[in-house]
Amino acid sequence: MWITILGLALLDSLSFASIVVTIFLLLSNAYRPLRIMVYLLSVAGFYILLGIALMNGAGAMFEFWLSGWKEHAAISYIQLFLGVILVLIGVRLDKKPKGRSYKLERIRPQDTYLSMMKLGITVSMIEAATMLPFLSAIGLMTTRGLEVYEWMPMLAAYCAVMIAPPCLLLTLRYLVGDKANGFLSKINRKIEPYTQEALAVIATIAGIYLISDASDVVFFNGE
Repeated sequence: MWITILGLALLDSLSFASIVVTIFLLLSNAYRPLRIMVYLLSVAGFYILLGIALMNGAGAMFEFWLSGWKEHAAISYIQLFLGVILVLIGVRLDKKPKGRSYKLERIRPQDTYLSMMKLGITVSMIEAATMLPFLSAIGLMTTRGLEVYEWMPMLAAYCAVMIAPPCLLLTLRYLVGDKANGFLSKINRKIEPYTQEALAVIATIAGIYLISDASDVVFFNGE
């Protein structure tokens, strides 16, 4: 299970909130190592707090799910509907032209620690709807019925792995200086288009799973 959680975290490290914005900051006039570190810690902190909230709430919802409501036709229809929506989102994302994200054009960070903290929280909130690897990890930990002392280290490790690649790039930029700019630009050009593609695959797989699970009740009456 640890391998699955860390694998999802590594996939999440390619998200817009973590590596794409970090590279943008490393190449911008706002480059300040400590301030960028504050940004990354703000992103990780947001994920941890959201994870704690979801684990507590998700546990209650899961018990509710197991109490027999899953067999109710209305619940299965809702699940089927959500599955179809996820598949459509995945198809739409996959068909979008790959290129520079317009989200970057909205980022105008100021040269303060508070500004970087706000940026980390804001970008994470914007990305909340597409945190599919993170939500998958939360779902996996919830379905296993883990205790707090079991899932909390996993959540912390997830967030640490998620910001590890951006931290490595920050270290490289700090040690090498402007010589790293060409390398960072090359990485950005290669990674940014495929963050969308990765989300498309995850959304499609999650949608197919929900549709398959709900079909037993909707089409076959649970037989």
